[in-house]
Amino acid sequence: MKKHFFSALLACTLLTGLAGADNFDDALKRAATDYANRLRQANEELNRTRERIAGEKAPLLQELRATEDRIITLEREAIRLTTGQEESVATKRRILRDIEDVRKTGAYVTTLAGDALKALTEGLPPGGEGLVTERLQELQQALETAAAAGTGGPAALDIAGFLLERTERALGGQLVAGRAMNAADNLVQDGTLAFVGPEVFFQPAAGGPAGAVRLREGSRQPVYYPQAAWSAAESAALFAGRLGSLPVDSSGGKALRLQQTGGTVLEHIAKGGKVAFAIVLVGLVALLLMIHKFIDVAAMRVDGSARVPACLRAVASGARAEAQAAVGGLSRTTREIFAEGLKHLDAPVNILEERLEAVLLGQRLHFERRLPLLAVIATAAPLMGLLGTVVGMVKTFTLITVFGTGNAAKLSSGISEVLVATELGLAVAIPALVVHGFLAHRINKNMARLERQALEFVTAASSAQSGLTPAEVAR
Repeated sequence: MKKHFFSALLACTLLTGLAGADNFDDALKRAATDYANRLRQANEELNRTRERIAGEKAPLLQELRATEDRIITLEREAIRLTTGQEESVATKRRILRDIEDVRKTGAYVTTLAGDALKALTEGLPPGGEGLVTERLQELQQALETAAAAGTGGPAALDIAGFLLERTERALGGQLVAGRAMNAADNLVQDGTLAFVGPEVFFQPAAGGPAGAVRLREGSRQPVYYPQAAWSAAESAALFAGRLGSLPVDSSGGKALRLQQTGGTVLEHIAKGGKVAFAIVLVGLVALLLMIHKFIDVAAMRVDGSARVPACLRAVASGARAEAQAAVGGLSRTTREIFAEGLKHLDAPVNILEERLEAVLLGQRLHFERRLPLLAVIATAAPLMGLLGTVVGMVKTFTLITVFGTGNAAKLSSGISEVLVATELGLAVAIPALVVHGFLAHRINKNMARLERQALEFVTAASSAQSGLTPAEVAR
């Protein structure tokens, strides 16, 4: 647009010049010459500008290249520094992690050392406190101080060395003067303790058989169990530090404690308390009754042989002498019935029946006497055991109130009273009940046979009084 405007302006100028000029060609030439001069000057200015730009471009390009090189170098340096920073951060994290691992390992080692000391303290053999108590206290104090400072490693190493040294000594055995309580009489005696591995043995200074040492629950007092089978020569060799044999309890002391808790029958009954002694007294009464009734029932002889029919035939035929001879050969109980019948053979039948029934009642009373008492004992003994159970439970709850439930050994007396009383009650009741049933059945069976024989005798006597023959009576 500017170009067209310039051309129009030039044309107007030319026309104006032509109007005032004398010659249009001269004006046109002057205008062309002027335009050519201006164009030449503009080209020269353009060339000079291009030359100046070309002269200035090379340094600028060099400076640009140098700047780009510096930028690349700086970028590389920045990348290197960034990478180095990341590596430094990772290294720092790794070092901090290693430090934390070392700290945790140190704390773990310290904890293990403390647990080892605690286990050693709790697992000391009977009478072993005097061997290591002072050293244990020193190590425990040093470990606590080091743990508070965060440097428990050296203290843990000391503890490990101490444990290794103690293990070596235990394998070699040690003899130490000490005291132990005799499990037989509960008397504390002076003597020598021999530590051989996990086992401990004691030899009293006053003499007597040596034995194995154990601990009772809830007490640190060494208790030794004399071993009569351990010869004096062998035990003396061991306690003199020479080669010798020794008894070993593979159950870890359980067999010795079980043997010790066995006790006698009287001690077992005493665990049930006063009710247990009452049950035992009732049991003795029941035992005497059973023996008495067995003897009594054994004497109850009811004849079941062929002599009874022979006697009945003699009675039915009226042969009194023959009947008396046959009665003499019968068993005692049957003989008493038939002898009473022969005495009243001539009496009316109803009188004879009453006399025989009286004898039968006498026999029943005789053989059933004191038998109901045995039934009462069989019923009362479990109730007495239940009474002992209640008394034992009351005692147990009293012990729980005093000692709590943490120590079962404190509650054993009450529990023993509960169980022993129940045991004794059943031990008395079951045999008494069985024997009572057996004797009652035996007596009822024999009495039924006697009643049948008495009825047969009445029938035979009735036939003799009516004049019937035995064959007719049978019909």
